[in-house]
Amino acid sequence: MSTQPDTFSAPIEDADDAVSYAGVRLPKAENRESPLIPEKGKYAEYINDRFSVLQLQQKLAISFLMGEPILIEAGTSIGKTTAVRKMASELGWEVHYVNLNGATDVEDLMGKYIPNANKTGPTDPEYVFADGRVTSGLRQEKGKIKVIILDEFNAAAPNVLIRLHEVLDALERGGKVVLSEDASEDISTNKECTKVAAFMNPPGKGYLQRPALDPAQLRRWVYQKLPDRLPPEAFKFSTKALFGVGKKEEHVQSNALVIPRDYALTDEQMAEIPGIELIAEKYMEFHAAANGLLQQRSIASGQPQPFAYDDREEPRRVRDFVSRFYNGDITETFQKALRYYYVNKLLADEDRQKLEELVSHVSYTAPATPSKRKGLETGRRDIDAEIAERKQQILDLLEGAVPTAEAVPATSAEEHEARELMGAGQFFGLTELEKSFGIKLKPSEVPAMPPRKEIERHAKLGHTLRLRVSKAADGTPLTMKRMAELMEEKFAKDKDGKVLYPRDWYKTESFFTNDVPKTAWVFTTDTVLSGSTGKNYLQQTEFLADYVRNTLFKGEKVPAEYEEALREFDTAKPEITRLMSSDWKAAAQKLSKLKLNTLRHKPAAALFDFVQTLRATSDKKRTLKDKWTWTNEVSSDGYLVFLGRCDSDGARVFYDGPDFSFGVLGLSLSREFP
Repeated sequence: MSTQPDTFSAPIEDADDAVSYAGVRLPKAENRESPLIPEKGKYAEYINDRFSVLQLQQKLAISFLMGEPILIEAGTSIGKTTAVRKMASELGWEVHYVNLNGATDVEDLMGKYIPNANKTGPTDPEYVFADGRVTSGLRQEKGKIKVIILDEFNAAAPNVLIRLHEVLDALERGGKVVLSEDASEDISTNKECTKVAAFMNPPGKGYLQRPALDPAQLRRWVYQKLPDRLPPEAFKFSTKALFGVGKKEEHVQSNALVIPRDYALTDEQMAEIPGIELIAEKYMEFHAAANGLLQQRSIASGQPQPFAYDDREEPRRVRDFVSRFYNGDITETFQKALRYYYVNKLLADEDRQKLEELVSHVSYTAPATPSKRKGLETGRRDIDAEIAERKQQILDLLEGAVPTAEAVPATSAEEHEARELMGAGQFFGLTELEKSFGIKLKPSEVPAMPPRKEIERHAKLGHTLRLRVSKAADGTPLTMKRMAELMEEKFAKDKDGKVLYPRDWYKTESFFTNDVPKTAWVFTTDTVLSGSTGKNYLQQTEFLADYVRNTLFKGEKVPAEYEEALREFDTAKPEITRLMSSDWKAAAQKLSKLKLNTLRHKPAAALFDFVQTLRATSDKKRTLKDKWTWTNEVSSDGYLVFLGRCDSDGARVFYDGPDFSFGVLGLSLSREFP
């Protein structure tokens, strides 16, 4: 079990082929042999604080992933260039650095002819062309990724800026840079292979009176404004770390993570997102309002570098951000895009707050399901009666009153023993079943309790033992649809929010209308297994196989049924791996039917666990509050279904292909007995 709270995540996650910076995953270069790659050991003492450098690395990572050139304005000692070099050392990327001070000319960037030091005979040329830093950063070499750093950008001479604009335009369209400095050689560009980061100090303000850039120049860049001085919290954190009295890195809140998709959405997929048309309309209103504040100098009035919210570039960037980072919640994704491209151009807290108020209006809420309550359309609850009822409940507790035998079902000695073994809050039996769903079972209807050995095994792992049922109190099948119908009023009455986050796509799906939880005792996890996030479905299944062998049955012989499931997976894995890239729907079907994946939740079971836990715990505990879990269900159009984010807006249900992964999508355990 993880020792970190679920609301936090590791800031930097280093894998064999990639590094994630606050959720943004960047690929490592295949070819990492070059003297231009910074030495990783130089940054062993690098201090990751969430107040400054983690935010900076995330900003850089988003821009690098999107293939956008980023221009960051900030004071000295913020660590701008150091952050890029440190990231390059981890990723194995080459750094091509140039300082654009007043003495730098175009030839320093693009190259020039120099005496041929290797001339050995009369036929050898007297002069040879030597690439400048920008040219060498543009040249594509197999397996290499390069980042061009342009330091002191606003100190560049006008002719240098013009030449750089030509380079940026070529990178944007994947075109060619004409190297007029060397007989008009054409250099093909590729923003997957070449990243560009520029840095500058604030205009004026004692920085050698640096001039402000023309706002028209900034449209080519993702312009970001950082503080002129290191934030006090960052200074305090880093100074304590230097003296060995603090940590060198901090975990970051999960709501600060930005998790990219493995692939960008197509225009057709984007158009299918519920609410996209409405939220696009709200975005256009936001853009106009933000520009209005800017033109009226209601925001950014104290910033010496003028800028604009470009009518063409900003919408394109927001669209590209949504297509790459869409996480199933269009409101959350859109608002993160607006913070990145709009709010991050502002420095003053009051200015950022003004724009944040506008950002909050760019949202979409699906139409609520009409209430099925009769006679309450215009009525009102009797508040006095509710208060009196609650007062009596409190008095009963103070006087030691206990529920009557009719209110709480009798429990067997076996159930009492299991409750003791599992521990507080980790057992949901007959009492919790009635408290949550109002269901009373006859003794003959209660399934047999799991063996004591199994209860002790799961208790040691911090799992939960719960009783699930397939029918509601009135005998109707307890489908997801029925759960929502039965519990909607109870959730509203007790201010528990919603049962399900309203979406239309799943309302005709069989797993929503027909599937029910199996009546059984089940060992579950209330959140995803530690280490299972950031993996696609196949990788998660490999993780599950390892979990069964080395955690669930550690040091023991794996039971025959699970040994068979492991052999089945090992046999099927090569074909599934091939299908992942050639026929993902077939891969999804095969993965969902593996015996090993019966240890995953089904959607109906995951919703049951969420409702049962919330309704039966005094502290209103929520399963999967900040996480999502892949289920073993396939939608009618071939996608694998996942469920999570069970906050006050309800459990969210979404879907994607088996190659999809992100940092809060993991695997939760659901092991049924019998």
